[in-house]
Amino acid sequence: MPVTYRVVLRSTETQPSRQTQESVLPAMSQKFGRRVSIEAADIAPDDRLRATVIGTVDTDSPPALRDVYEYVKPHRLVRVKEILTDDAGGVVVRKAHEVDRERVERHERATVLADVRGDLLVHVAGDESAASE
Repeated sequence: MPVTYRVVLRSTETQPSRQTQESVLPAMSQKFGRRVSIEAADIAPDDRLRATVIGTVDTDSPPALRDVYEYVKPHRLVRVKEILTDDAGGVVVRKAHEVDRERVERHERATVLADVRGDLLVHVAGDESAASE
């Protein structure tokens, strides 16, 4: 069964607004189409002074995940807060120059998903026995 990746997007603005959502999320939807599922988050008045989550992008395609990350990385209004998975593992982001890629690729629980603008996206599979307990 394929893993679903969820990219959590946060605003870079000190006072995030619906205008950010209304400009960024539809543009992403148009760019990525059916390869991803995009959902806007509710922005409560109390959240406006923090690094607010403005939405999420879900995909089960590593190439689509790479494309979303590549689109967001240089963006002025939003950043990737975290990348979650629906399995017991997760996705970590490391600077490519700080990682021994061959060693990562030899690890049985790690899969390099993408190398994007100097960042390495690595899916680390969780311990199945721990997930079922």
